[in-house]
Amino acid sequence: MGRRQVKILGYSRNHHYLDVFKLSQFIETSPALTQTSQDLSPEQEHFSELVKQAERLTLKIKGLRSLVDQHRTVHQTTLKPLQRRQETLRKSMVIWLDQRLEKGGLPTRHQKLMHRLICKLALDFAMAGHQDMRALHDAHSDESLADIQQAQAREAQAYFEQTMGRELEEDEPFETVDDVLHAKFEQLRKQAEQRERQKEKRKNQKTKSASQLQAEQLLANAQGALRTIYRQLASAVHPDRENDPVERARKTQLMSDANTAYSRGDLLTLLHLQLEAKLTETQIASNLAHDKIVALTSIIAQRTQAIQRELRDVELDAISEFGMSPAATVNEASLSRHLATLQRRLHSEITAIKSDLLTVRDDAGLKRWLKEQDDA
Repeated sequence: MGRRQVKILGYSRNHHYLDVFKLSQFIETSPALTQTSQDLSPEQEHFSELVKQAERLTLKIKGLRSLVDQHRTVHQTTLKPLQRRQETLRKSMVIWLDQRLEKGGLPTRHQKLMHRLICKLALDFAMAGHQDMRALHDAHSDESLADIQQAQAREAQAYFEQTMGRELEEDEPFETVDDVLHAKFEQLRKQAEQRERQKEKRKNQKTKSASQLQAEQLLANAQGALRTIYRQLASAVHPDRENDPVERARKTQLMSDANTAYSRGDLLTLLHLQLEAKLTETQIASNLAHDKIVALTSIIAQRTQAIQRELRDVELDAISEFGMSPAATVNEASLSRHLATLQRRLHSEITAIKSDLLTVRDDAGLKRWLKEQDDA
């Protein structure tokens, strides 16, 4: 096994939610760690606390992911039929207004208002790719949807170029705002990469300070400790040394998990895998001895920070997916309340559209409805 640099930052997201707290219990109760003393050293106690924090956060992520997956099914089952019903009714209103305009006999001001309402109601459908609604929008609008999108793209381009102080790179004119956003983020990515290269160049040209040298040494020690744990684990679980088919399959999976964890610098998963691989207490404890714990603590601290970021990402993804308030707390109660709110809102909107469709069937009702829309 050749020496290689390991990025000590990320961690395996899909493994070792099992046996949560098993490692921290081992650290606190293993006689092989305390040796002649009855207590852990302060450094080992700090490491143990970080491990427990990481394990608690890992368990919380597992629970939140499970909750979101379950809620997604309920969310779709509850709202999709209502959304389809609302969509059908809104389309019916657009089609009816179009047909009524073709029939004629309405005052000019009512005709103009109906043109505007058809464009407004059909626009969202047209933007979502409904070609029938796009055709109706373009038939009643002074500008086609393509013209509107290109105008919006030009406005967005001008805004971003003004705020960024440079022109966006483009091979051909932007057709939509999404095209502009893509070009903006691509340009920002290139600028960030260039700044990083320049920063690295300046860093390499400077004489390193004592603190930088100390940090590099700590990183080297951490990588060395991580490599030692990985090699010890790989030696114990290598499937080629196993004759029993069932045990070989188990070790093959453990070896795969160990390779993934090592490539990501995931110390916590490697330590859990040692327990799964049934290494002896003395073997595991040797990796957590006092002289190695400082380097390992730097790894587990980064691991904990990475888990905290993932937890927030899971929360933000759920908030975005279900359309919750940005400040919302994601839990079973808040998800249920939000779903109930959306359900009530859709029922209310469906009832309102049904009422409107009945109202506009005769010209007197149509005129009242148009006045309400104009005043709104």
